Amino acid sequence: MNKGAFEKRWLGPIGMTVVVALLVMSLDSCGGGNSGPTVRTVTVGSPLVDAVARFGFNYYQATVTPGALYKVSITGLGDDADLAVSGADSSFQTLATCAVDTTPQAGTAPEDCILFAPSGTLYFGVDGAFVVSSSAGYTIDVEPVPAFDLTLSLPMADAVTQAGAKVYRVNGATQGLLTAAITAQDNDADLHVFGNDSTLATKAVCSPDNLLFIGTTPEDCTFSSSGGSAYLIVDGLFSTAPSAGYTVLVAPAPVIANPANEGSTASPVSVVADVPATGQMGNAGTSYYAVSGLIAGGRYTVSVVGLSSNANLAAFGADSAFQTPASCLINNTFFAGTIPEACTLVSQGATLFFSVAAGPGSATYLLLVEPGP
Repeated sequence: MNKGAFEKRWLGPIGMTVVVALLVMSLDSCGGGNSGPTVRTVTVGSPLVDAVARFGFNYYQATVTPGALYKVSITGLGDDADLAVSGADSSFQTLATCAVDTTPQAGTAPEDCILFAPSGTLYFGVDGAFVVSSSAGYTIDVEPVPAFDLTLSLPMADAVTQAGAKVYRVNGATQGLLTAAITAQDNDADLHVFGNDSTLATKAVCSPDNLLFIGTTPEDCTFSSSGGSAYLIVDGLFSTAPSAGYTVLVAPAPVIANPANEGSTASPVSVVADVPATGQMGNAGTSYYAVSGLIAGGRYTVSVVGLSSNANLAAFGADSAFQTPASCLINNTFFAGTIPEACTLVSQGATLFFSVAAGPGSATYLLLVEPGP
């Protein structure tokens, strides 16, 4: 299931009007000699446990570095409270633009806003307009978002906390179609792709778009690059554990005019661990692969991402006859359409065998086998 199903009914301009109107009413009610609402200070990196009353509004500020990237989040909600980030607006009457914005979430789902600090003080609040009980408890946090360099076609194993996020700059991004993906997840992390936009103001147009899935389902986005550098964010907001591990990858998308089956049960195509490989299959066909040099008893994840059409991954472990499917410890296989697939399993020997089978039509894709999680 895609996380978009959880968006609140007031998502969009109407929702923004509702929030701003509530803020204005709260501020107007502070007349008669009152200097204004109490604004609490949240220290960056020090989460604050608090509660907002039904129909109330809690005001916060944090001292930050202008121009640096931060994540403001609320987690552990006891009722339907909502995050509202005003950026540099100390009057709390406008909403800031977030590079990643999950604030319209309904119910007790966590919410966050990732943005560049527009000034040395960041203003934000928690709205109780949709709280059903007398109050809603939560933890509010402001965390810096660190930046990392990622090399094209070189996967990186990483992890992110629920309160955290990471931004990646892909050096040497070529012109043409690129596929960005996260796979081998041990919990719920989410990928956001911004193409060549270093300001993180505009998300890339993904085709196909397989982002914001729930749980450990791999995520990917194939987008057009103008060259130079590409940018993406991995957000850990929806992780149900203290952190979520994953492998992040950006590589050129396969461009094959007439895809054909490759490999056979007798002679599968050899794939190297930790190195993305281009794969293809013909109309309603099956392609066969093997990866060697593994450690018997070790955990590995086989992934197929950047699918151009419907295809399904099947892992067979040490079975070189491709007859008996292996048991996936984390099973994200046989999804419909172009959703990326993965199987995490224990290797029974030094070589692991797997196949990719197409539905009607042919398909191209990227293959990746890596240790863990």
